Amino acid sequence: MAQTMEAWLVADRDALGEYYGGGFLNSAIPDNTNVEEIDKATLESTLDAATQGTQKGKYRKIQHAADLLARINPRVVRTRAQHCERLFRTLESLI
Repeated sequence: MAQTMEAWLVADRDALGEYYGGGFLNSAIPDNTNVEEIDKATLESTLDAATQGTQKGKYRKIQHAADLLARINPRVVRTRAQHCERLFRTLESLI
């Protein structure tokens, strides 16, 4: 299970980079094949490191999360987050 929803955000590095623009440190994002295994503290420090030099400043859940959730590519996230994949498959079967 995902520790926090930020796991799904870091799954799509391209969306993060586009949102934060110049100064975004893509290399700070871990290259885990299953981002839902990353613990909360690591996710927080990862996002801080990756975003601290950007115009938008460090990642803040209240200011940034809703915009980022709208921008991440579900197909990308589903490949790196097994519980996300399961959620989408379940919802698709019910629709």
